[in-house]
Amino acid sequence: MDQVNYTLMTRLIAALLILASLLYSQDKKSKKTKPPELTIVSVSVHRTNEGISIDGKVKNSGLKPLTGVVLLIDFLAPGKEVLTTKNGPVETDLMAPGDEAEFRLQINDQSRAVHIRFKAEDKDKRDLRVDNSGPFTIE
Repeated sequence: MDQVNYTLMTRLIAALLILASLLYSQDKKSKKTKPPELTIVSVSVHRTNEGISIDGKVKNSGLKPLTGVVLLIDFLAPGKEVLTTKNGPVETDLMAPGDEAEFRLQINDQSRAVHIRFKAEDKDKRDLRVDNSGPFTIE
């Protein structure tokens, strides 16, 4: 009877250790998710005689200042396929945490494009995490 109890106890301890390691790794993974560094606050996208006009506002939603933010704009076909990517700067070169900056871009018309989606990078070409990145409809 003692050998049976010892075997059961050993298996129970092994199962608890495996469960604890799985729970620990799951908790550790969820803490790795970093918040976005940039948030698209508002966007207006219109076709004009000159091309596509994109106006909006971004916010530094991170904890560090951002310098030389450049927006990368994916132009998307009806099936969300990327047709081309264009870029343009925000109007403020230095954005402290919590600061907002406007952007106004005039891009040549992309005839099959129906939506846009944003990505961003800083002056050092470091990718920035973007919240509310789209897609936004071209009106």
